Amino acid sequence: MAVFLPDAVPDSMLVYSDDALIAVNKPTGLLAVPGRSESDCVALRVQARYPDALVVHRLDQATSGLMLLARGKPMQSALSVLFRDRKVAKTYVAVVHGMVQGEVGEVALPLMADWPQRPRQK
Repeated sequence: MAVFLPDAVPDSMLVYSDDALIAVNKPTGLLAVPGRSESDCVALRVQARYPDALVVHRLDQATSGLMLLARGKPMQSALSVLFRDRKVAKTYVAVVHGMVQGEVGEVALPLMADWPQRPRQK
């Protein structure tokens, strides 16, 4: 595996930062954390600019959206508890294909791993 040393997270990805928290807009196709065969990821890009940044949650490689990182262990622990206890509201918007009835809808069914095509879900 080739070692990739990322540049710092570009300003175009940075949504918010202060002494406790960093919010970035993760683009589709970029890993949240280093993968088996790919090392370019949000975590390393952010850590190049903010060495104390720690991952709190992940987004799938194919998912774009806001990703939060903590500045230091105490904030990572506090945010992890909020995610664990479902105190953080998350909304996913999907692009669908085919005939869809209505302009707005909700799929309220659980996802499961698509084992032959991991990490895809179905």
